[in-house]
Amino acid sequence: MASFIDKLKSKEIPAKKVSYKANSVIFSEMESTNGMYLIESGQVKILKRIPDTRNDIDLATLGPDEFFGEMSLIAGRPHSADALAVTDCTLWLLDEKGFKELLNKSPEFSLLILKGLSKRLTDTNEKMQNVFSHLRDFSERLEDLSSVWHTLSP
Repeated sequence: MASFIDKLKSKEIPAKKVSYKANSVIFSEMESTNGMYLIESGQVKILKRIPDTRNDIDLATLGPDEFFGEMSLIAGRPHSADALAVTDCTLWLLDEKGFKELLNKSPEFSLLILKGLSKRLTDTNEKMQNVFSHLRDFSERLEDLSSVWHTLSP
């Protein structure tokens, strides 16, 4: 990834350097996409809102040489999560035209995107397994409580 950031800096790949202060919103869920971001420095948190609550699910915390925002470009849909700057960040914004151009010109970039998507899918699967495990434990405890309740009730 560092080689792509070097190419962005040298203007070999058309991208815009953008900065965000800590705790700034980079984009919000359901917002139209303006491109893919590559992180030069800082940390970015990706959060998914839980409907009808004030809670979020922490999907990922990303750092230098990682990227985000590509899924909405690929899917042609608004962002599916929020992106927040955890620290001051320097990012490179690759717009849709530049993204498609780079996918066509660079098998290395295409492979990088595929590896990133694969890692996110694996991480999500692991998180889901943990959620299901907690739900199973909770369900078993409810069954135990129900049994105790029935033995106490007349």
